[in-house]
Amino acid sequence: MAGGLTNWLVDVMHTMNYVGIFLLLVLARVIPPVPAESVIPLAGIAAAQGEYNLLGVALAGGLGSLAGQLVWFLPSRLMGRDRLEAFLKRYGHWLTIHPRKVRRSTEWFGKHGGIAVFLTQPVPGVRTLISIPAGACRMSIPLYCLYSGVGSILWTLLLAWTGYMLSRWPFAHSLVGYFTVGLLVVLVGLYLYRLISHFHGIRRAQKSSRGPDGDPPVAGAPLSP
Repeated sequence: MAGGLTNWLVDVMHTMNYVGIFLLLVLARVIPPVPAESVIPLAGIAAAQGEYNLLGVALAGGLGSLAGQLVWFLPSRLMGRDRLEAFLKRYGHWLTIHPRKVRRSTEWFGKHGGIAVFLTQPVPGVRTLISIPAGACRMSIPLYCLYSGVGSILWTLLLAWTGYMLSRWPFAHSLVGYFTVGLLVVLVGLYLYRLISHFHGIRRAQKSSRGPDGDPPVAGAPLSP
């Protein structure tokens, strides 16, 4: 499995060059479990063999990351905070996002601003989800692109350089491949855990809102005899 996934990523990059790197990073940001932390080191390994330029990899990956995050940022900005919370009440469970968490994160984001977008770029999952409160707070599009773009390019450059240095090891591709599968399993496992916990929390809240016989408590009635 590790070799097959690694070969697919390499084939995409070899076929489409920098455009392939860009598209893979877009996919990684739109669908968080796709491991971007494996795409860029593989490109760095290829750069050590003369196929790419490290700066070109950083730009293609960083701009792809920004484009993928805009897929989350722009809709939340158009919705605004109230409409976004209403949307999450209906569909947020599939994203394991509760409207209350969005409310708290938007308040936190209002204090920390764009620096939060910049600093979360190395953190899988968080860098994508931070786009939602950023949009809900109506952060300006140019400012968001600046913080997200610069952070993404710098992080991508670091990953590409890591792959470049790993190229000295004869089993570098295999190492990245096993890391890719391991990271994918961990991210999917965390998502399923959060999803199950989310539904369990909803059921527990529904039970606690009912009386001892399973009926909603009557207003004004004592809670205990």
